[in-house]
Amino acid sequence: MGAHFVDPPLFDIEKGYESSDKTTPIIFIITPGSDPLNDLRNFAEKRCMGLQQLSLGQGQGKEAVSMYKKYSEDSSSWLF
Repeated sequence: MGAHFVDPPLFDIEKGYESSDKTTPIIFIITPGSDPLNDLRNFAEKRCMGLQQLSLGQGQGKEAVSMYKKYSEDSSSWLF
């Protein structure tokens, strides 16, 4: 079927950011071999944004829910 159906497209952080807002966040689901963290850090730094990150693993569910609630309810924490 060809590479088009096998190789995932590269994610463009700029375009993803432009199409997001506080009700449509960008959520990264990382697969083995992918690591967008450096690109994301550079993007945030270039735009003078803070960056909150959380690696989900055992016991991190409550922290993830807490962060989600904080940033979805507090519009002052979003930089647009």
